[in-house]
Amino acid sequence: MSDESQFNDDVFVERVARVLSTPERFGDEFEHALVEAIRADRPLRRTIPRRVRTLTPAWWSTPATVRVSPLRAMLLAAGVAAIAGLSTLGLARQPADVAPARVAQTVHDTVTLVRFVFVGEAKSVALVGDFNRWGAEPTPLRISGANGAWTASVPVPSGRHEYAFIVDGERWVADPSAPTSADEFDTPSSVITVGS
Repeated sequence: MSDESQFNDDVFVERVARVLSTPERFGDEFEHALVEAIRADRPLRRTIPRRVRTLTPAWWSTPATVRVSPLRAMLLAAGVAAIAGLSTLGLARQPADVAPARVAQTVHDTVTLVRFVFVGEAKSVALVGDFNRWGAEPTPLRISGANGAWTASVPVPSGRHEYAFIVDGERWVADPSAPTSADEFDTPSSVITVGS
């Protein structure tokens, strides 16, 4: 830097400093208006909310303020939309190793008419089993002949079934002419297998 430019800079700084260092005078009206404005401005009294313990009844009814910037709100909305979109795509896509679902064809199951026989003295006999929901709809047996035989013919689907007789409305009796089974309460019942 040359001496001449240094001198010019010093002169300029001195002139600016003189202007800035001179006191500034305002009229009485300005000072009066300024003092009134300061007096009119009262300090704000901030009330500090009482802290409430978490999960107490008062905590549930205390309003809460959540502040989120617009950028974070947009990012949150975009994230939710992305998750919803991706989950929808995932549901629409099927893995290559899984065959598409096919409509099941109706299979006509064979029902066999089975004749149940109870021999013994009784005033009434009913048949219960898994094929009639264990007595939700008990099947009454009718007496046939003089030898005390009670009979009923019931349509039974193919498979293994358990059944029993209810004699005189209160006594549970397994069929003595069929294999027996017992449940977890040691209640005896009979087993029949229908079909192949």
